[in-house]
Amino acid sequence: MKKAFLSLSLLVHVTVFAQVSISFPVNRAIFQRNASNTGLIPIGGTFQARVERIDARLTPINGGTFVDWTPIAINPNFGTFIGGLYAQAGWYKLEIRALRGENIVGTTSLEKVGVGEVFVISGQSNAQGYEGRGNPPAIDDRVNCITNFYSYGQTTEPPFPVISQISENVKIAPFGNGSWCWGKLGDLLVEKLNVPILFINSGFEAMGIEAWRKSADGERGQDFYSGNFALPGYPYENLKKSLHYYINMFGLRTVLWHQGETDNDKRTSTEKYRQDLEYVIYRSRIDTGKEINWMISRASRVSSGTYQPVIDAQNLVIQNYSNAFEGPATDEIRERSDGVHFFGNGLIELARAWNDKLNSSFFSRSSPIPPSIPLFFDLRCSPENTKTPIRIFMPDGFKEYYWTNGFSDIAKSASIETTTGFYRGRAIDYLGNVYYTPTANYTSLGIRDKPKVSAEGNTTFCEGESVRLTSDVDQDIFWNTGESSKTIVVSQQGNYTVSQVNYLGCFTSSNGIEVQILPKPEIKVAALGETIFCADKSVTLSSNRDNGNKWNNGELSKEITVTQSGDYFVTAKNEFGCENTSSKIAITVNPLPQKPIITPDGPTEFCADKSLTLLSNVENGIKWNTGEQNNSLKVANSGVFFVRAKNEFGCETVSDEVKVTVNPLPEKPIITANGPTFFCDGQNVTLAATENKAFQWSNAKTTQTQIVNTSGLFSVKTIDQNGCISPLSDAVEVIVKPNPQGLSILQSGTYTLESITNGLFDNQFEWFKDDIKLSNENNLIKAKEAGVYKVKGSLLYQLKDGKSLRCYSEPSMPYKFNIDLSNKGVTIFPNPVPKGILNIETLDDLKDASVSIYDLKGLLIREYLVDVFDSRKSFNLSDFPKGNFLVGVKAKDFNVIKRVYIE
Repeated sequence: MKKAFLSLSLLVHVTVFAQVSISFPVNRAIFQRNASNTGLIPIGGTFQARVERIDARLTPINGGTFVDWTPIAINPNFGTFIGGLYAQAGWYKLEIRALRGENIVGTTSLEKVGVGEVFVISGQSNAQGYEGRGNPPAIDDRVNCITNFYSYGQTTEPPFPVISQISENVKIAPFGNGSWCWGKLGDLLVEKLNVPILFINSGFEAMGIEAWRKSADGERGQDFYSGNFALPGYPYENLKKSLHYYINMFGLRTVLWHQGETDNDKRTSTEKYRQDLEYVIYRSRIDTGKEINWMISRASRVSSGTYQPVIDAQNLVIQNYSNAFEGPATDEIRERSDGVHFFGNGLIELARAWNDKLNSSFFSRSSPIPPSIPLFFDLRCSPENTKTPIRIFMPDGFKEYYWTNGFSDIAKSASIETTTGFYRGRAIDYLGNVYYTPTANYTSLGIRDKPKVSAEGNTTFCEGESVRLTSDVDQDIFWNTGESSKTIVVSQQGNYTVSQVNYLGCFTSSNGIEVQILPKPEIKVAALGETIFCADKSVTLSSNRDNGNKWNNGELSKEITVTQSGDYFVTAKNEFGCENTSSKIAITVNPLPQKPIITPDGPTEFCADKSLTLLSNVENGIKWNTGEQNNSLKVANSGVFFVRAKNEFGCETVSDEVKVTVNPLPEKPIITANGPTFFCDGQNVTLAATENKAFQWSNAKTTQTQIVNTSGLFSVKTIDQNGCISPLSDAVEVIVKPNPQGLSILQSGTYTLESITNGLFDNQFEWFKDDIKLSNENNLIKAKEAGVYKVKGSLLYQLKDGKSLRCYSEPSMPYKFNIDLSNKGVTIFPNPVPKGILNIETLDDLKDASVSIYDLKGLLIREYLVDVFDSRKSFNLSDFPKGNFLVGVKAKDFNVIKRVYIE
């Protein structure tokens, strides 16, 4: 038969075994999943018999993954257990079994429990909801709410929760009316996420944001429309209790906030609404110590229309306040019964609007609050106190403590002294968060009289003997040796007792039986050396007793010398007649290995860049004096070499010695250069090696020095009188760069000569007039004198380490330049002037000159000032009209006017 105990604040699940029950979670409880789509299902319960292990398993009903039997409590005491299972989000059947050894002593189950999403609804009437407005109920069985508490805006503390599916006119704790849009939203979320949903509704109709802020500080919120005041702390108290009682138990994803219509009627300013809402969010986090997420709808519509300042404030909070998320914009939903409150299809639209915002982006960015585990408690037994034989303790560190018997609080302390009955502890921390212990279901304490112990034989005997002790009871017992059988055999001195323990861990102990052990003589054998040795050695064995020794090889002396393998021990008696035998000492005598012979594979004197291999005729178990363990040893250094042969027993023999002489190599040579190692084509450098008997250059030269005129890396080895070759020197890099080619002179203006390149050049040139170098290094020069001109181009190479090299070309073909004196020392070109660009060159470097442009009537149109005419000057006349103009160039002692035509 199934037994059930039900009250407003205590639900205990009991099975046909009547030995184990689940007190937490309650049926249909849903726990907040984490970012990995998993979550902890906390489990607590009671048992009525001695158990050694509590196992739990989860069978998926809808979604989730099967979790096989898993231990959640090992050797639980006090008649209660606490544990938990991590599971993928889903809807499950929870099963519990209690075991003693491999025997199942009790089972129970919870039909429905889930890992999914937990939401707290808050705000005003369009969050709190109404009954009878065409509310759609939840169709999916996984959409649930707490149904056994309704605050009526009062200060009643919420009882331990009862959870049901959301029906049309359900009361959603602590203050929600009807399924409203939440049943439909739950169905949408279940369909999308495939996880169960739990709603908690803390809405409060007609309260503006100021009432929420003031009540968060304990003041009374005022109904804007009726003028009535709520009790102190309301409406915020509904939200606060939800967070302290339910969210601490089940966890939380976010607060769903819908409020703003009253503030439309109040014409609350944007800044006022923003500050008050941020304060309410701040208080929700301070009051719980948890970083709670808030999803904020944009809501302001009343019968007269919408109110943008409230919408702006809600948007500002979403944009700027931490962990505040964008909820639906609900003002565009028009199907409302009175212009304010949603009705019929409007509730469906509202649910869909919330569902759109509870999307994958939100779930990935929001960090959920995990559930807490049930509170563990301790127990002390006092069997001699027949009225209150047990005392139950909750842990320290909480602000308030309460004990309930399922109907009312019976104590306000951390501990109670009691007897049989139902008990649940409740502790409140300094923030107000509420924690519950599992139910203690003490139907029978089972504390009995002391057990008795009897001995089957003498309790005084020599070491190595024993006596059998027997208890007069055989159930739920344990000896002070740790054994739990009815009879034990003891061979150690001491006082032996047996205790009987009940399922609470309370026990009574027998009187003790004293067992006395007579000592045997202490017989020890010491080996005065190694006990495993080679055939060329021996060991002496010595007894700790001077007389009465009898060795197992027949000898009677205190010491014996052993040269044969075997086990050796000695025997003697003491004054109590107790005989003892020493421990055996195992002696192992191992044979010696074969002596190795060393054979060199070449001369034992050689240069340091060569080597010699020494070969041992014994291949296995050898070790050279260098540490090598192969049968061949490669030698590259002078020294004396020998090899040890060791067999599998560790016995060794040593070969004769071999002396090896290694002549050193000459030092690494150094290459010196008589000048730079980077230069232009046509130059060279001499490289010289360190002095020695002979030389090997990398380019096959064999002399000490060589002249290099091409690029390359050059290194050398030297050879000494022993024929030993030095290491390769550091390489010297010689860099020979080509001179640029392809250069000619072009007269690009009356007095301008320009270098024309047909190859790779940079911008530095050398000009010559009549073979005399000029100072100008540009690609253009102004030729002011007749003569024969040449030019050299150059190319700058960037080398390593920040170095550079400039190479010059051969001189260009000579260019003969003549001066035309008929142009009066100035040329203006082109004429006509295309595209408005006019060029002027002068023979002399006129200083402080002016260029004036006149029409044909002599009217000055424009004037340019030129500091010095040291090169061609260009002027943009693109804005001039087509026609003839006069251009005058004037300077000190110089004034020329010429006519030009602008196309």
